Amino acid sequence: MPRVALSMEQKRIYKVRDLAGWINGRMHVLGLKQEEVARELGIKQAALSMRLNPETYKKNKRADPFKYGDLLILFKILKATEEEKEWLLTL
Repeated sequence: MPRVALSMEQKRIYKVRDLAGWINGRMHVLGLKQEEVARELGIKQAALSMRLNPETYKKNKRADPFKYGDLLILFKILKATEEEKEWLLTL
């Protein structure tokens, strides 16, 4: 089957979904709870849960679930490698 070219909007949606999946996976590997990560970000656990849910992201039509500063904190907490940062931050 031939590959289909994706629009920039589709790529962005897939990246948001990939980011949420990566965060959930790293939290599981490191044994962190949403409450602990939310405390580091300065938000409540429910707010973090909403940001990690791609369906909620679509409904609210928020520009991005995480600000750049939030991503820097997350990468530090979740011990992201340089390759992971590059993969997650580029379209």
